[in-house]
Amino acid sequence: MESEYVELLPRVFSLLGDARQTVVDDTCLEKLLDCFRAITENETEFYILQRIPCLTNVIVNVSKQRDINPSILSFIMRLTGLFAASENYFIQLEDNGIMSSLFGNPTNLGTEAWEEATVRSGWLLGIQNMLQHEAVIRFLYKYGCIDEIIQLQKDPSIFVASTASQLLASILSFSLQCSTHATLGNSSKTQLTNKVTVLHSDDWSDCICAITGHIEDFLRSDITSNVQLALKLLSKVSGTMYPVAIILLWPKIEESIKLLLKGDLTGIGQPLAELFLNVSRSFPSEVLEPTFWELLCLLLRSMNQIEALTLASGILKLKTCPQSLRMQAVTTLFQPLNYIIAVTSVQAPEDAVLLDESSFCRVDIENRLSRKSACINLLCQILSYLWELLQMPPQTTELPFQALMRSVITILQLCIGTAIPVTSTVVNISRHLIGCIKVQRGGMDVLGALPQWAGIEEVNSALALLHDYINNPDTDCTVLKKSLQALFCWMSHCIEGVNSHVLEPKLQEFLHGDFISVMKKRLFDVHWEIRDSMLEFLGQMCFQFKGVERFCQLIGSCGIPHLVLELVSDPESYVRASAITALGRMNYLSPNWQMLPNENSVTAVKGNILSYLLGVLNKDTEGFPRRAAIKVLADWLENSHMLSSCELENFVPVILKIGSNDLDWEVKVHTLGLAEAFIDHLASNLSISPYAVLMSNSTGSTQVKVFLQTLCEVGIFTTLFHALWDCDRPVAQKACEILIKLKTIASGADKVDVLKSNGQKPNRESFSDWLSYSNLNLQNVNDIMEILIVLDLEIQHQHLVRSSDHIESSFRSLLEDLLAAADSEDGGADCY
Repeated sequence: MESEYVELLPRVFSLLGDARQTVVDDTCLEKLLDCFRAITENETEFYILQRIPCLTNVIVNVSKQRDINPSILSFIMRLTGLFAASENYFIQLEDNGIMSSLFGNPTNLGTEAWEEATVRSGWLLGIQNMLQHEAVIRFLYKYGCIDEIIQLQKDPSIFVASTASQLLASILSFSLQCSTHATLGNSSKTQLTNKVTVLHSDDWSDCICAITGHIEDFLRSDITSNVQLALKLLSKVSGTMYPVAIILLWPKIEESIKLLLKGDLTGIGQPLAELFLNVSRSFPSEVLEPTFWELLCLLLRSMNQIEALTLASGILKLKTCPQSLRMQAVTTLFQPLNYIIAVTSVQAPEDAVLLDESSFCRVDIENRLSRKSACINLLCQILSYLWELLQMPPQTTELPFQALMRSVITILQLCIGTAIPVTSTVVNISRHLIGCIKVQRGGMDVLGALPQWAGIEEVNSALALLHDYINNPDTDCTVLKKSLQALFCWMSHCIEGVNSHVLEPKLQEFLHGDFISVMKKRLFDVHWEIRDSMLEFLGQMCFQFKGVERFCQLIGSCGIPHLVLELVSDPESYVRASAITALGRMNYLSPNWQMLPNENSVTAVKGNILSYLLGVLNKDTEGFPRRAAIKVLADWLENSHMLSSCELENFVPVILKIGSNDLDWEVKVHTLGLAEAFIDHLASNLSISPYAVLMSNSTGSTQVKVFLQTLCEVGIFTTLFHALWDCDRPVAQKACEILIKLKTIASGADKVDVLKSNGQKPNRESFSDWLSYSNLNLQNVNDIMEILIVLDLEIQHQHLVRSSDHIESSFRSLLEDLLAAADSEDGGADCY
């Protein structure tokens, strides 16, 4: 801890311990507590208290006061808990009676103080902070604190109740961990069983017995809220630092859990599911008894549809569990989808394993699907779970992808009205789903995650469905965007997948149909969001498939590049930005179009693109198009083959001048990115590495000077030094990083004596005057090398990467604010 902080702390704690002083707000106290928490992580509690004896004094004084502000009392309790995590300090405070005064019987604090929720919370959190040694457990049982914590689980303050439950879980798991019998060893099943047997003898501590007795009583209670509290407490035990505790407790609570599963699960189904899943996540399946999985299987069968879906999704995310349970979870998750497939199919699909009549069927599926809100919520939940599962690595039990694809496509067809209802049930479901944006978005997410498991039939069905959605004028803007994202995934699979030689012809057939006409129509849709989405999709395609000759020819000869060029003048800035990005990515296709005779090809447009981009960068009044323009140019420079040497020579100085003077900080940062790309391009041509110091020989020195002189002529250094002092920190930081890289390169040239500057170091305000006074020219290589040496770029970079509020949010600043607040009329501290 810094000595300057130590000097301020006595005054601050004198203020906090004085009941006559106006209390500062809770935010200041929370920040002060955070500071001490950070300090105790780096220094021992005892060392801190030896250096700052006033901390012990204020704890002693507050423990004796009865008129202290509740917020201050809560703060002192939590702070005491932090320091009492040291067993030596805990014993010292206990011998002095301080622990019993603050944390013993709450009546010692006074009824009026205890009625404040912030005091009860501080009491609980203080105990939580000190729970690092067994002396705390003995103290809590000695003073009857366990019973008080149990009662606080039902506190009217939700925060206090939740904190009490978490504290009970921590005490129980810590007590079991401290037991000499609670070590899990190598986590083998045999060892664990033996440990449990020993632990359930009379060797259990009084503290463990008190809490487990409370849990058993609540599990057998006829009051639902009591059962919920017990189940939530057990779930929290499995999430503590010592999760082995829940396994050690399981034999003691297993009979109670069985009784719950045989009864009504209303109100307790979800906390039961959370308990089982938390335990399953904490341990490998072989550690858990077979009866555990049998109970989980029974729970899954007994829950209502919505709660069962959540549990089934959680089971499928487990890394290990019995195969039979995983299959039951799959069946549970797919039952509503199976029902939809069954009622919409003329004949049962041959490959629908999940439609097996022997599997149990939810009696409430038809009822839920018959009501609009329930139908929509059910399908949205299922689609959300499926999408999450599809993002995970393949599990031991694969999902039935063909049945899944069929059901998702059917649901999306019902939403858009292309499915033909064959029964009254389907008519009702279709009425609920037609035009339902929520279901369409969820369905498109799932459909976009399925291509890798698709064959020819599925590709045809998916492309046809996506065509219908993109072509439909009633498709919502957000749904159309997701449809395009899904289409891109299917296109990538057809072109780059394992079976691309079979699937690519199907994609070509799709693209050469009327899809290009649909794209052209949508590019000029009345909704700007749709125009924007189409341009993003087009740019994404052009970049991804730039090496596919047939695709290049198709896009280049269909007239789309000219349409995109028109959209550079769109009235909506987002659309203009996307059009610019799409044009930039189309340019990657141009080498494949050089021999195309069609005048509509992008080769006829390419000569104007640079002019268009410079015009946007110089004249567009909105930031988004200018950012897009400079990003395209920087991207071209990174891919050096995109611009000829002539174009580099003519346009880079112009771009740097325009971009560096832009009012938008992101444009300036991207301009610096372009400058860095030019530097790397030039260094590569001269065989100079920007990341390694060159040997100081005559050849290397000459090369470096030629390199630096070229940068001077292009205006790189003028741009970088202008940006180095920019008021926007990201701009200055980027410029500093590039200059440090150039300084490394410059060290490969002959050493330069610092002559002109006389060792003076400029700042933002004085840099221009310093250059003039020192007669330094940014077009002269030797002067540039001297400037790079004089400026402490590394030190400057350290300052730039620090948070902009590093001074205002420092510990010292907080202490000064607390002291200043005591002297102000309103008592408010500038702690925000």
